[in-house]
Amino acid sequence: MNQWHLERGWSGIGYHGVFLNGHRTSRAEYNPAEDGILESGRPLDVVGAHCKGHNSRSVGLCLIGTDSFTNAQMDAACQKVQELLRHFNLDPDAVYGHYELDDHKTCPNIDMDIFREKLWELKS
Repeated sequence: MNQWHLERGWSGIGYHGVFLNGHRTSRAEYNPAEDGILESGRPLDVVGAHCKGHNSRSVGLCLIGTDSFTNAQMDAACQKVQELLRHFNLDPDAVYGHYELDDHKTCPNIDMDIFREKLWELKS
């Protein structure tokens, strides 16, 4: 993903982290040991390039996939977002999907209301 972003003129990967789905490439066999793993992108103290107009005040996380994500990815995403919420002293209502900030986007292709509900449950 870093290479793909470099080829488009960015300074590197735009996300702060990417949750793997067990496939290193679209043709690779599924490896359960890599399902849900969070690969680092930009450090948190470096502005991301993930949501135009919101990069300087947000953290960008990506799940590999288009509209179907593994349980391991979703569990890892919930855990990491919960950790970030604690770190920045925020509530789950501060978490948005790209599509909620840009009408031309569909990502992360999950129902963010359900995701936020899960975060509230984990917070209690």
